Amino acid sequence: MLAVTNAVGAALGKGCDAWHLRLDKLSFERGGDASAKTLALKKVRDCYAQRSVGHLASVCRSRARFLSALKNQHRSRFATVELVLESKLLLHLGRASVLENVGLYFERTTGLPLIPGTSLKGLLSTWACWEGNQKGDGSFNDVEGFVQQRNELGGLSQRVFGDDSKAGSEHAGEVIFLGGFPMTPPRLGIDIVNPHYDPHGHAKLNLTPNAFLCAEPDTKWIFAFYVRAGAANAADLIQATSGWLTQALCQVGIGAKTAAGYGRFRLPNQSDLAAAAAEAEKARSVEKATEEKAKLAAEKTRQQTEAQKILHADYSEASFKNLLRLAENKGDWVQLKAEMERLRKAENAAWLQKFKDLTTGKDWKDLRKQPWYPQ
Repeated sequence: MLAVTNAVGAALGKGCDAWHLRLDKLSFERGGDASAKTLALKKVRDCYAQRSVGHLASVCRSRARFLSALKNQHRSRFATVELVLESKLLLHLGRASVLENVGLYFERTTGLPLIPGTSLKGLLSTWACWEGNQKGDGSFNDVEGFVQQRNELGGLSQRVFGDDSKAGSEHAGEVIFLGGFPMTPPRLGIDIVNPHYDPHGHAKLNLTPNAFLCAEPDTKWIFAFYVRAGAANAADLIQATSGWLTQALCQVGIGAKTAAGYGRFRLPNQSDLAAAAAEAEKARSVEKATEEKAKLAAEKTRQQTEAQKILHADYSEASFKNLLRLAENKGDWVQLKAEMERLRKAENAAWLQKFKDLTTGKDWKDLRKQPWYPQ
C-alpha cells in the first residue's frame, strides 16, 4: 500500500483534479485497514465524477478533431466504426498499480479512459482466426485441423494483421489500429468479484469482495483505423476490418470477464443517434461559451494592464500637454531633449507613441530631424 502523509491527505481533502494521479500515486491513507482499497476506489470514482468530467469533455472534443484531421489526411484509407457500450467495460485489469487488479486503461496525460489499438488488433486477430476455421455448418475445425498461422487461413487476415510465420515475420500488417475512444466521458463505476477459492484451490469460508473500477455502459465509442499508404485494394481491407470490429465487439466483447458478459458493444439505435446529436450541440454551446468567457477575461486583463501602465506612468494629460508646448517652441528644445530620456521609459510607452503620432505632420519636420527625437 502507498501511504499518504497527513499533509498530503489534507491537500487531497480540498480536492484533486487528476483522478488517475489519485488512483496511481495517492491511493491509501496511512494505517488503512482491509477496506482501504474499496474506500480508495470510491474516492477515485468521486474525484472523476466531480472534478475530471468537465476537463475530459474537452479532451473528447480534441480527440474528435484529431480523428477528423486524420480523415482529411488519409481520405479513403481512413475509417471508423461507432458502437455503444452495452455492458460494463474492464480493460487492463492487471495493469501495474499500487491497487492490484483495479482494471482500467486510460491516457496517462489526460486521464481519458480508452481502448488501445493493440487490444483491438489482438481481439480482431483472434476473431479472424475463428472465422477462418469455421465450417459451413457453423462448427469449427477439430484440434488437429485447427489453423492458426495467417498465411494458411486465407482471406485478408495476413494482409490486415501482418505475417506471423514461425520462421519469422516477413511484413507488417497493412492496417493501423488507432484504438477506441469515448465520444463523451464515460461514467466510472465500482464492481466487485467474490473469489470462492484461495490461491491454493481451497474453498474459502469467509468471502472477501474484491473491488475494481469499470466504465459504465451507454456511452458511444468510436473505433478508428486506417490502411497504410501504398496498400493495394484499400477498400477491401477497410470492409473486412470494419466487419470484424463490429462482429467481435458486439458478439464477444473486449477486456476482462467477457465470458460473464462484460465489454460488449452494440450498434447505435435512433435514440442513441438523437442523444449524440443533442450532446454534440451541447458541446458546441459549451465550447462557444468557454471561448466567449476566455475573450472577456483576456479583454479584462488587457484593460487592467493598460490601467496599471497609466497608474505607473510619469505623465498625465496635463503634464503631456506641457511636453507638447516644449515641442512647439524651438527655444525649449534643450529642455525637451532632457525629457526624452524619461519619455522612453517602458512605463511611458503609450505616451511615447502618442507623442510620435502627434508630431508626424510637416509642421514638425525640423523636430523630427533632431538626433534625440525618438525613432
